[in-house]
Amino acid sequence: MIKIAIIEDSKEYRNILTSYLSQYEIERQTPIIPRLFESGDQFLSEYENDYDIILMDIDMPGINGMDTAKQIRAQGSNVVIMFITNLAQYAIKGYEVDAIDFVLKPIQYYNFANKIDRAVQIAESREAKIIMLQISSGVVKINARDIYYVEIRDHLLYYHTTKKTYEVRGSLKNSEKMLPKGLFARCSNWCLVGLIHVEEIKDNDIIIQGTALPISRRYKKPFMSAFITYMGRS
Repeated sequence: MIKIAIIEDSKEYRNILTSYLSQYEIERQTPIIPRLFESGDQFLSEYENDYDIILMDIDMPGINGMDTAKQIRAQGSNVVIMFITNLAQYAIKGYEVDAIDFVLKPIQYYNFANKIDRAVQIAESREAKIIMLQISSGVVKINARDIYYVEIRDHLLYYHTTKKTYEVRGSLKNSEKMLPKGLFARCSNWCLVGLIHVEEIKDNDIIIQGTALPISRRYKKPFMSAFITYMGRS
């Protein structure tokens, strides 16, 4: 379920965006909860850092969209921001507040839907994903983003994390299904890599925390594709 804030002073465009999100929800089969705001001031007065995506006009009465975004970032929020604007000359400034993109008015649905696809992917990749591991002494809860890599040896999985290494019985295939899509990629039949932690790719090795993980010939192309896609989203 994706929570989206729409900050737009024009009633016409609030209606258009709401209609487009309803269409997108049906086509992508992705539940969406939209909430409408008429100004940046109204949004900031109620902001609780619980949105996945913010769609925001730049040119609004009172505090404008750019300054609203700066206040959001000042609170430490990494929410996905996308500007909706007819001011193309100002849209580039959105990168100063880590806005992922902008949509120019008048809004065309096909272009809008493609940009929302990317926004949803980024929101999901930034979200903390908690998984439960069944270890010998009981159950441990970890954030998937804290996993450096997962390797399998002698039918045992080893989750190498920022805290420690956990030994778990299971298959790499099931581990891959459990972990969030877009954040991990295989580099071989025996290893699954957390893309956020890749420090360097040198020849046929991936470097994570000083450890070199070989990339097999079979997985090199799909791994590089997954890594480039991840870097484009982050």
